[in-house]
Amino acid sequence: MQVIYFDNSATTRVSSEAAAAAFAAMRENYGNPSSLHGKGLEALRLLNLARQTIARVLNAAENEVIFTSGGSEANNMALLGIAQKNRRRAGRVLLTAAEHPSLLEPAKYVAQTGFDVCYIPVDTQGMVDIEQLGNLLTEQTIFVGLHHVNNETGAVQPLTEIGALIRQKAPQAFFHIDGVQGLGKLPLSLKSWQADSCALSGHKIHAPKGIGALWLKQGCRLPPLIKGGGQEGDLRSGTENMSGIAAFAVAAKKAESSREKTAAMVLAIKKTLAEELLGIESSALNGPSLAQAAPHILNISFVGAKSEVLLHYLEQQGVCVSAGSACSAKKTAASHVLQAMNLPRERLDSAIRFSFCGYNTVDEAKKAAVAIRQALTEIRALSKAKK
Repeated sequence: MQVIYFDNSATTRVSSEAAAAAFAAMRENYGNPSSLHGKGLEALRLLNLARQTIARVLNAAENEVIFTSGGSEANNMALLGIAQKNRRRAGRVLLTAAEHPSLLEPAKYVAQTGFDVCYIPVDTQGMVDIEQLGNLLTEQTIFVGLHHVNNETGAVQPLTEIGALIRQKAPQAFFHIDGVQGLGKLPLSLKSWQADSCALSGHKIHAPKGIGALWLKQGCRLPPLIKGGGQEGDLRSGTENMSGIAAFAVAAKKAESSREKTAAMVLAIKKTLAEELLGIESSALNGPSLAQAAPHILNISFVGAKSEVLLHYLEQQGVCVSAGSACSAKKTAASHVLQAMNLPRERLDSAIRFSFCGYNTVDEAKKAAVAIRQALTEIRALSKAKK
């Protein structure tokens, strides 16, 4: 059976180039970058080269790139680090209820320790309410954390406008971006966003799992969450994951160099699938319009068909999709992102996320549409029969 993998926002297949880089680091450049012998120096050169590569992709300085285990650690480093720096005076933390759990959960934790955590409203398309953000920004605001691209709906926040507003109304606030779903898909304009930090992940761009980075603007300091040998500029101790770092650099370079071409390809796939599926009775697009959202994410509700049931049907046909964030897939509650958008219950219960990459094809979209139509016909027929 041919497998159609439309769950690339959860994770991606490792590219042959990234796999080769990881293998070489494991088998040839296997030294510890902190060792002073030849093998250690080889590893250090590889580490420095990888950091240079990621910095070029971000149009940043090398010393602004801190390697982590992934996007979740980078998000935690930013929020918990700022909370630690401000533990004596506390302060206000701002984010939306549609953020990734790796920002929402540490926000819950700091709220328990005395910080004023406020949630910026989003509209029915998942876009930040700019006026309400302005009202929430005060002299007490210490942290604002927002995604660039929402991992469930593809909503792209106007970060340049938001950054300017933050600098106007709360210049002391630390502005953090969750850039995991934007890297390699859309331009990351860190300077024009006036951001202080940005979380990145490798396994969303065809690198292995377990590697990512935090971009931290020069001059900004965070207390380390992990203490030890002082690696990564004393910000993230622990022997570096050299195989992951080498693969991440290769994948990031390739993703950025082919970004526009890949974006056009996946947008064509997205439009083909959307045209087929939005013509189905009781279907509804969740999030911004196809043109306004990120090119690689499509979220549709098929009212009358439970997400879990439809996922099961599609899996039997070799079509891999999701009902939302993979980090929340084991939870029974409806998507927190769609809840934040105040969508009706019937759309929450029937939402499916499709996410694409450069390995996908328009032909796969057409085949998936046929499988989805067939599944919906069977599910809805069974539902009527039970009534």
